[in-house]
Amino acid sequence: MTARKVNSKPRSTDAPPPSSDATRYRRLPTGAHGLTREEVERDQRERLRSAMVELIAQRGYPAVRILDLTQLAHVSRPTFYNLYADKEELLLSAYEDIAGRTTQKVAVAFAEGESEEQSLLLGLQAFAELGAAEPEAMTLALLGTFGAGPRALERRERTLQALEQIVSVGRVPTGEDQPRDLTVKFLIGGIREVSATRLRRGRAHELVDLSGDLAEWASGYPQALPLGLEGPPRVRPRNHVQPAEQPSQRSRRAEGRLPSGRHDLSRDLVVKSQRERIVDATAAIVAEKGFAGLTIPEIASRANVSHETFYEMYPTKHDAFLGAQKVGLHQALRVTGEAYEAHTGEWHEGVAAGMHALTDYVSSEPSHAHLTLVDTFGASPEAIEIRERALESFTGYLQPGLDQAPSHIDVSEIVAEAVAGGIWQVLHHYIEHRRVHELPNAAPQLIFLTLSPFLGPETAADIARQPAAQLQSSG
Repeated sequence: MTARKVNSKPRSTDAPPPSSDATRYRRLPTGAHGLTREEVERDQRERLRSAMVELIAQRGYPAVRILDLTQLAHVSRPTFYNLYADKEELLLSAYEDIAGRTTQKVAVAFAEGESEEQSLLLGLQAFAELGAAEPEAMTLALLGTFGAGPRALERRERTLQALEQIVSVGRVPTGEDQPRDLTVKFLIGGIREVSATRLRRGRAHELVDLSGDLAEWASGYPQALPLGLEGPPRVRPRNHVQPAEQPSQRSRRAEGRLPSGRHDLSRDLVVKSQRERIVDATAAIVAEKGFAGLTIPEIASRANVSHETFYEMYPTKHDAFLGAQKVGLHQALRVTGEAYEAHTGEWHEGVAAGMHALTDYVSSEPSHAHLTLVDTFGASPEAIEIRERALESFTGYLQPGLDQAPSHIDVSEIVAEAVAGGIWQVLHHYIEHRRVHELPNAAPQLIFLTLSPFLGPETAADIARQPAAQLQSSG
């Protein structure tokens, strides 16, 4: 791919105009109405899918109740269970609808391009137009499956792989657990982050205008990675069994208990230790069972605290989750920032050192990494908001790159945000596939993908090839 602007006339969208709630959820007439049973059930299913889409956009999937769905859609509870086994089956139905239409629209638009760059632009325009026309449905497509169970996550993974196949023209397909070329995942992550942020903030109308800048950013990466930056060779453990993640020092400390009886520890130190153990126990449980499997009795048991002590610190398990999330994000920001700030000279070397520090930290704290980077989306809108604020802080380290770019490279304002989203997506991929221990090996490629839009591929590759120890010694 080469970095150049692509011009194309705007595409028209065939999405229907938005309708009011009164129209969308209008009951069918009672009595003799001339509709077949199939037509009645189709109408009821459509209203329930619309209600699921709307409520997920407002609250997140875990907070949606069947009572909420039936009341909003104006169907009875027996009718709901006649149509769907549970709310997860309804979610899957709503997700399949929007994900299928999205993939089809992007694929058709992509095929119309006369060059790779034009195909990217047309595909992104189609994606943006659908997002602007149906923001709540697209929010479900990007965020709604998290926290909904393994079947929903499996459908999401299939959709991602389909989009990656469309975008990865000329590249090695990435639909595998250990892709050596992370570029397409990086691009999908950046596009997803920019889109999801605007959808959540009610700014979906901006997506169409941003599609050109996103296409130019995505087109700027070379078709093949520079030599020496491919990921490690694919090595399957014997019998295809993935190595078990080793507990971190924090996780092991969560199992400990302060000495009983009389001791010389201050009250502040005791409370600090109890809070840390609760946070670490929460992260460990969520990594094993997901947010839905988190319970206060198990948190208290693993943290070696009483139920009364737990409630003194956290009113609910959700509050404990948010506490663990903040700890994980704070630590990630701290280690990244310290490595970045140690380089007072060259901005790009600070970014490279920060990337090494970030991947080392994430790989050393698998439970906190899973909670912070994977399970956050399934917890609540508050958890997503905390994540977005943290990602904005990470993006701040990339903003100086807009002024560092050589005169022949035109860098859009959206690039720093897209790059941060790409980094997060790659981290998410490694953690979700239980390969977090391999992340440090991906740091050079992540450094290249991060710096290339600002400095150009050749300069970015030279920096990415520098050993971590050399970057640390030059700080």
